[in-house]
Amino acid sequence: MYQVIGITKTLGIFATTCVLVFLVMYYKEIPALVAGPLIDLRRPITSAVTFGSGVFWVLGQTPLFVWLCKAPLLRKYLPPIDGEWDMQLKSNWGIKQKWLGLGDGTSLITVPGKVKIKARLFSVKMEFVSADGYSESKTISVSVRPSDQTGLLELNYMFVNYTQIPVATDTNTHTGAARVFVKELGDRLYMEGTYFTDRKWTEGLNTAGQVTFTRPKAT
Repeated sequence: MYQVIGITKTLGIFATTCVLVFLVMYYKEIPALVAGPLIDLRRPITSAVTFGSGVFWVLGQTPLFVWLCKAPLLRKYLPPIDGEWDMQLKSNWGIKQKWLGLGDGTSLITVPGKVKIKARLFSVKMEFVSADGYSESKTISVSVRPSDQTGLLELNYMFVNYTQIPVATDTNTHTGAARVFVKELGDRLYMEGTYFTDRKWTEGLNTAGQVTFTRPKAT
């Protein structure tokens, strides 16, 4: 998630955190430390950086980060994408079936499922399970950044799909990638974009389509 604000600003925030920690820890000793030899600053600075790193880790790499992303001031920059989502794929497989003589190719194939996202400041992980249990996917890499084209935040991710008992036109594993945009409707977030895979690409059976994420409705 740090890609949203950029590495330079992230380092700047970390440095500011360390300075604040230093001021809080040694505010009574600052005049003496400044007046003394520079070597006397080594231990206080090391302690402040160590403590600041701990603060940064707690704020960015624990469930506390999930709550911070829900805060009104941070939500715009770090969207609260952590948690469970309903996911729907609309695949062009229906069109490809026509090539195989298995359909008329008039509609996309819809595949519903569930996605769990674990979002932290320095890492984002996603897991998908189809509603019928046919296959599941796990991400290899995920980045979240502002889109240069739309001004929206976007997720770019690569994944590996696993299918234990594939049909004849499928494989046990394949990889894919997607680009989805974070959007807001009222006070609710949703994401949508496109994906593609290398599923049996040597036989021209690789797939692509639309992907949509929505929050499950409260029961």
